[in-house]
Amino acid sequence: MMKKVSGLLLIAVVLFSCGTKQQKENQETTTNTLSAISVDKVLSNTSDYVDKEVMVEGLVNHVCSHSGKRMFILGENSDNALKITPNDKIGIFEKELEGNKVIIKGVLKELIIDDEYVAQLENETAENMDNEALHEHSGGNHEEEEEAAVDSSKIKQIEQMKADIAESEKGFVAQYWIEASEVEVIENGQTEKAESTEDAE
Repeated sequence: MMKKVSGLLLIAVVLFSCGTKQQKENQETTTNTLSAISVDKVLSNTSDYVDKEVMVEGLVNHVCSHSGKRMFILGENSDNALKITPNDKIGIFEKELEGNKVIIKGVLKELIIDDEYVAQLENETAENMDNEALHEHSGGNHEEEEEAAVDSSKIKQIEQMKADIAESEKGFVAQYWIEASEVEVIENGQTEKAESTEDAE
């Protein structure tokens, strides 16, 4: 009886191991077969890629010099721009990436902007402006002037959001970006992985 039970347990362990191995192989195959697509294709078929891992190729036209936490890549149509943010492993983007063709690997994120979201954004912006107003005559600090300019830009962006929502039949607009886990620079048809802040340490 014990031999029979042991035999059944051994079969169950083997089947479970095989199943786990097959699942792992399937996951690896999916990752390995992921191929780079254009910014244009992503933006024209966003519903197909939201919350999924993608590899996107594009030209870096801007890296945020203040924080390094955002950059934008362009598609074949230069009007198609996609924002890229780094995950914790990458940390920040180097300014030297500007002007390079890159392949970004990451997850496409979606943000729904409706009237409620805009109202919340207006409140946050108003609070920041009120705080800045306390230092308006403190001696013309250049950094404060730059922050004031940023707030003015935010107001314009909010007004544009309102106009876009009003024109939308859905009652909202959506923004998309990729949270990147890897950045590879394309040089002479070859790719080279960009150094992360973690690697630099």
